[in-house]
Amino acid sequence: MSSKQQQQLQLQLKIKYLKLKRINELNKNLREELSRERITASNACLSLINYIQTTRDYTLPEIWGYPPPNSNHFITNRYHNNRYNSNKHEHYNDSSNGCCTIM
Repeated sequence: MSSKQQQQLQLQLKIKYLKLKRINELNKNLREELSRERITASNACLSLINYIQTTRDYTLPEIWGYPPPNSNHFITNRYHNNRYNSNKHEHYNDSSNGCCTIM
């Protein structure tokens, strides 16, 4: 065998090896996808309905109603301890339960 023929043979072997590697990777990905747990759309909908009916969420007032007064856990302190309540912010209502002032 000449060196040129030998190089062509090595090139062909490398190409075949790369093709085999690509096929094995595809096969691995397909096996992973096949092993994933699958459920039907109707079961997924039933699961969502069950979650909505058992988990209290006040963004769904049709189901859970409105939150009780003073239950907003996002209000931690009154507008940073009223540090902005000065003459130029005279419209700030000290008795409000909000976090913002509209001027």
